[in-house]
Amino acid sequence: MLPALGSELELTIERLGFGGSAIARHDGLAVFVPFAAPGDRVRAEVVEHGKSFVRARLVAVLAPGPDRIAPRCRHFGDCGGCQFQHVAYAAQVAAKGEFVRDALVRTGGFDWPAPVTVHHGEPWGYRARTQLKLKATSGLRGDGSHGRLRKKERRAAAATASDDGPPVLGFHRAFTHETLDIAECPVLAPPLEQGLGDVRRAIASLPRRDWPYQVEGACGSDGRASWAPDLPGMRKDLVEHEVCGFRYLIEPESFFQGNRHLVQRLVEGALGDERGELAFDLYAGVGLFSLPLSRRFRRVVAVEDERRAATLGRVNVKANRCDTVTYLRATTEQFLRQNQERPDLVLMDPPRLGAKPALPLLLQLRARRLVYVSCDPQTLARDLRALVDGGYTLEQVEAYDMFPQTFHVEAVARLRHAGA
Repeated sequence: MLPALGSELELTIERLGFGGSAIARHDGLAVFVPFAAPGDRVRAEVVEHGKSFVRARLVAVLAPGPDRIAPRCRHFGDCGGCQFQHVAYAAQVAAKGEFVRDALVRTGGFDWPAPVTVHHGEPWGYRARTQLKLKATSGLRGDGSHGRLRKKERRAAAATASDDGPPVLGFHRAFTHETLDIAECPVLAPPLEQGLGDVRRAIASLPRRDWPYQVEGACGSDGRASWAPDLPGMRKDLVEHEVCGFRYLIEPESFFQGNRHLVQRLVEGALGDERGELAFDLYAGVGLFSLPLSRRFRRVVAVEDERRAATLGRVNVKANRCDTVTYLRATTEQFLRQNQERPDLVLMDPPRLGAKPALPLLLQLRARRLVYVSCDPQTLARDLRALVDGGYTLEQVEAYDMFPQTFHVEAVARLRHAGA
């Protein structure tokens, strides 16, 4: 029987769970408790029922577990950006290896008894990209979706604050779409954290009707930050990253691997010892993997659908004189339907939803080797199962902690076709 909503349970936390909550057991039921740590003895209030689980709110830590530590950020617990600041970093790393292994076993159906190796680096000041929300213009819309508020919705949001009040700028409050005002963020690279005040002051100098929906920031290898859109005294510029000896120009709005300490190790791990005649880089973005691949393959075809990313990819190819890289603007599915060549390697880094629509075409392609870079263990395991059922052998899976203090984890899987 499910415990009643509002009832309080005494629990011993067993482990961290993918999604950000810690997991305990009560009468055989899984109980998900945010902000608890492994080994904690806690009191928690039941707030939601599922079919075979309950969610609970942490009321008190009766006895802390061995991995519980004091969070560094004063906003932790209110801000939805981090879930694990209260857990020792070594325990976070171990948990993330289990997130990937658990997905391989439960979602993918693989026999994977060995721990998954997790590569990691400095757990603070790592984020080279950020997206700040503004309470006056961003939030929950009348249709239940989240996004840019309409004029009428903006007036309702402004009812809780004076028209001449300072901007409320920051990240989503935990478990809501409400904007929490942020004064610090220790996971941001210092140039971005130090720029929070400048961004807030620049917005405050604008008429309220001109306030942006959100502000995106990025900093490069030289430590210089850039913000978009243009704000008074803060013009948007390209920023430059250096990875594996290549120079990448990106906009603040561009997708680029956000962990400045670990991005080169991710690229090196994904490329491994791969070499050959022809490589495809699918979902190529601004060319993070395409340029290093050009040192190992006679030809590289990079495929990217998003217009601005594809444009910057071509800029980066030209700036680095990677003449053997061809950059195509197309969806992966469009490209694979038209393609007539069989590559030695397909490297792909799809979005969080995975590569499911492209899998039948990839199986028809029968590339000799395939490297799959993923930011979601569940969709990765699902897609790996389809690839293995279609003729590939899964040789290796390793994880990269690109997002310390959160539940997110990157993984790299390496496969070889049975007919290679």
